Amino acid sequence: MKAEIRIVSLTVVGILGFGANLASAIPVANQQGDYPVPTSRARGNRQVNWVVVDSDSQGLNCRMAQRFRSISVDALDAPDELFTKNKHNVSQWPVVTSFRRGKRLQAVTGNNADQIMIADSQGKPWLPISTEKGNCFVRANSRFIKPIRENPTTLKPLE
Repeated sequence: MKAEIRIVSLTVVGILGFGANLASAIPVANQQGDYPVPTSRARGNRQVNWVVVDSDSQGLNCRMAQRFRSISVDALDAPDELFTKNKHNVSQWPVVTSFRRGKRLQAVTGNNADQIMIADSQGKPWLPISTEKGNCFVRANSRFIKPIRENPTTLKPLE
């Protein structure tokens, strides 16, 4: 009887194991290469670790409007205006820093395990990145960045 219980336990662990969670946690780009903006600040499915794949020799620009530079994107007091869909022309915001191909990035995510992204005036997604200079936004498109597999519990990169 004990042997049967062990077999069942191992089967349940195999079915519910971490492997399934890791595969489902990685964001998938749409046909245009964009990583979709969540419809709202939905709980779960956050992706923290990304890598720059942009081949531009000048690097991938990370932008932030002057008026938002003093705030933390994930703070409770972050202005609702920042998250107003299709409002901002992010591609025209000043460049705060740039990242070379291969650079690992950490996305800013909310305290409730939510993925934070904004959609610019053209509906294009932008991902907030944490830097030494504060938060800034990079274009959330597979031509520029790719998600790195991560442990769903610790959010540490697995690659």
